[in-house]
Amino acid sequence: AKDLSQILGCEVKLANDANCFALAETLLGAVQDINPSAEMVFGIIMGTGVGGGLVAHGKVVQGLHGIGGEWGHNILEEDGTPCYCGKSGCVEHVISGPALEQYYLSQSGESKRMPEIMRLYSAKSDPAAEATVERMLENFGRAVSTLINVIDPDVIVIGGGLGNIDLLYTEGYDRIRKYIFNSREVLTPIVKPKLGDSAGVFGAAMLFA
Repeated sequence: AKDLSQILGCEVKLANDANCFALAETLLGAVQDINPSAEMVFGIIMGTGVGGGLVAHGKVVQGLHGIGGEWGHNILEEDGTPCYCGKSGCVEHVISGPALEQYYLSQSGESKRMPEIMRLYSAKSDPAAEATVERMLENFGRAVSTLINVIDPDVIVIGGGLGNIDLLYTEGYDRIRKYIFNSREVLTPIVKPKLGDSAGVFGAAMLFA
């Protein structure tokens, strides 16, 4: 940011795209429709990668190390796929789009994209597709339960391509109950974004608001 500020001759701020997404959906988007007075909001990105942003009292939580909300790089699967971060079995390498497509390939010997895998799952015509979606739902429940156990946000918003999969908000939501700390009751609203693909851009602009 300092180098760019010097080159461009103006103030520059840098932020994680998931943080920008979470901030925009909190102050301008879905959270305003669900719970405008929400104190804690977590924004999930599930697509080519898995990331997250945490907003508390209307402000992004950067954290001491600048990694506040980095949900995608916690270990979800022991001895899982190696991640570029140096660990193995990170959330990102279990329930991102490419990770699920790779799992389908390992089960079927065929390479397919997630929309086709979901179509095959809906048709109940492909055991590999069923196994892939089951893997997504179960691990989504496990990973999100950890967020709720630690942060207990008022609202969770899911962005990214996989966030369009309706099953995450029904069967995926039910899986959280298996792992949540309390009496298996999940009250947290988990919703789709209102601002669509523009959420991150709105959030970036709000860094100067």
